[in-house]
Amino acid sequence: MTAQHVIWTDLGDGPGIEHLKLTRDEEGYLADGMYVGRNDGTTPYRLHYVIRVDPTWQMRSAKLNLMDGPDGPTELSLIVDENCDWWNGAGESLSALAGCHEIDIYATPFTNSLPIRRLGLAAGESAEISVAYIDAPNLEPRPVRQRYHCIRPCGPDNGLYRYDALFRAGSSAEIEVDSDGLVIDYPGAFNRVWAG
Repeated sequence: MTAQHVIWTDLGDGPGIEHLKLTRDEEGYLADGMYVGRNDGTTPYRLHYVIRVDPTWQMRSAKLNLMDGPDGPTELSLIVDENCDWWNGAGESLSALAGCHEIDIYATPFTNSLPIRRLGLAAGESAEISVAYIDAPNLEPRPVRQRYHCIRPCGPDNGLYRYDALFRAGSSAEIEVDSDGLVIDYPGAFNRVWAG
């Protein structure tokens, strides 16, 4: 098993900071992250997440644990299959999320890496996708539309992608990522301050 560690600062509503440990194993990748911060109008919170993706970066499961949130501790478990059907941790179907490939957690730039890696877009290519968007500290997933446009793909040089949040008018950014698709700079939102 190999592991990468990344620390990001939150440049948005923050202040906030996140540590991610990304491990590669025979099943694919396991992302284990901890965000500590606050949004405008919220008390500070700690959010721990664990996301499992297969070797092709298809998401398989996620577990989010909100500690010290404004309304106390909250937990969310999600499972998604190859047909993009979703269930919660109790095995109940989440039909509203059908067709979503992965999650997008508001508090972390890591979830931008999921579609970037899964789609494997070449320079000039775009894809419009559905994701299960999870606001924080509110952990209620909802389906939203997003678009990724590859300006420069991941590789020996840093990749560059334009991200459009189609569910939020006027929300777009050019996201710089490293050769592994992990965010270096998400202007106005997140900045990587350490990797190892």
